[in-house]
Amino acid sequence: MNSAIKIIKRGALAKPNNIPVRDAEKTEHELERETTSTVQSWVAEWKERKRSLQIATFAFVRALDQSRQTSVSAVN
Repeated sequence: MNSAIKIIKRGALAKPNNIPVRDAEKTEHELERETTSTVQSWVAEWKERKRSLQIATFAFVRALDQSRQTSVSAVN
């Protein structure tokens, strides 16, 4: 019998303690916490997107008003 040791080198970014756990092994509390975290991240993304759209809309309306004022001043 030949016995051998196989050495597997991990990449620099690999974390040996980050071994994925199957869902069946997670407790109800862990699953609930994971779901809560996911939903909270979705809500945070939605709020940030809404805020960005509001800022863009405000800038657009302001530019439109300035454009109208400039065109009215040029006519007079």
